[in-house]
Amino acid sequence: MALLIDIEKLNTQERLELANYLWDSIENPKNESVISDWHIEVLEERMKNKTTNTNKLKTWDTLKLELVQKHQ
Repeated sequence: MALLIDIEKLNTQERLELANYLWDSIENPKNESVISDWHIEVLEERMKNKTTNTNKLKTWDTLKLELVQKHQ
């Protein structure tokens, strides 16, 4: 708790600098992947499906029109 009391004594600029320092220290240590292996697999599968199932894709204009018609 003593640390929090000391932090409260910092001015706004000092707190921002501390926040930036903390963020930079945890952002991506040692270039570690922040995405788990299973998530990468899911993304790769979705990308594969995206390129092979293009007949299921809709344009934004078509989707907007369908949503408007559905909710009127």
